Amino acid sequence: MSEEGLVMTSRDLNPDYYEARRAGNAVQHYINTLYGSPFRLYSVTQVHKARTEAMADTGMKYFLEFSVKDWVGESSEWHGSVEVLYPRGETQAPPQVQGSWGGLPQLNISAKEQEFYQRYSAADSSVSGKDIPDSYGNIDREMKPFWHLARVAASFVMLNESNENTLYNMAQVAKITQLETQDDQLRFDYEVLLHNMVSQEIIRWKLLVSWSPAGGVKVLETELLPRCHCKSPTQ
Repeated sequence: MSEEGLVMTSRDLNPDYYEARRAGNAVQHYINTLYGSPFRLYSVTQVHKARTEAMADTGMKYFLEFSVKDWVGESSEWHGSVEVLYPRGETQAPPQVQGSWGGLPQLNISAKEQEFYQRYSAADSSVSGKDIPDSYGNIDREMKPFWHLARVAASFVMLNESNENTLYNMAQVAKITQLETQDDQLRFDYEVLLHNMVSQEIIRWKLLVSWSPAGGVKVLETELLPRCHCKSPTQ
């Protein structure tokens, strides 16, 4: 027990088990909310070590050693350590992630971002699409940056909705519609399907998303849509 009497129990976890992977998933979402872009998307590739501490009146804290990489830019893996606290309380609160990201691989994507921004901020640009990827798992090359952008935007929702009984992944972009550029920000309406791999439920969210190279990804509005009997396109 700590000096403050907060740490009640501590135990090591098998890093391949669900508890460790769930905390690693929250870390992945968190990193993408900080650094993700249409040309940068991080994935936690492995949890190497994991342990928990039950914190009285606070929640459950996870200590992880993990590897992460930018799989869009195919960067090298980076090894880091992090703390993830799942708060305890009457109302659900998102996990709190604390770590140092100074060595995180960040490839130079400025040229790609500027080209993408100039192309789609043109007055005649009007992007729309649906079912990305399709039922065969295919994504048109032109739509891949919009898929990556959706993954980053969905990370904000998945992190906010995460608790010790969830494990979220974005399954599909059901719809995307480009809106008028505003305040030098590209804007998009997305409808995304999130897969809770614990309950196997597919959950629909509507997201209003803005992006620019200078402003990064922002989720301006979110709306939980009525439940559907959707299936993950990968199933």
